[in-house]
Amino acid sequence: MDRAASVTILILLLCAITTQGIPILGLQGRCRCIRTTSVFIRPKLIQRLVYIPPRSQCETAEIIITLKNRKRVCVNPDAKWLQAFINARRGS
Repeated sequence: MDRAASVTILILLLCAITTQGIPILGLQGRCRCIRTTSVFIRPKLIQRLVYIPPRSQCETAEIIITLKNRKRVCVNPDAKWLQAFINARRGS
């Protein structure tokens, strides 16, 4: 196989991978949260909580909390205080 054919096949393969939304090894994708925290945030300071489920661009679930001072914080979805906060909100 000549070089031009090999390059063409490689380009077509890369195009197929990107159009299917398959993550390329070594890249996590387009997650909104680069880092998360498990540090407790007082419920009185929370203005809004957004849950973003895993998707083709990002393999992990993300929780973004907007504080009353408009600062956004990415929180670890497995944080125990967060689970308790969500359960308490569901009950009310």
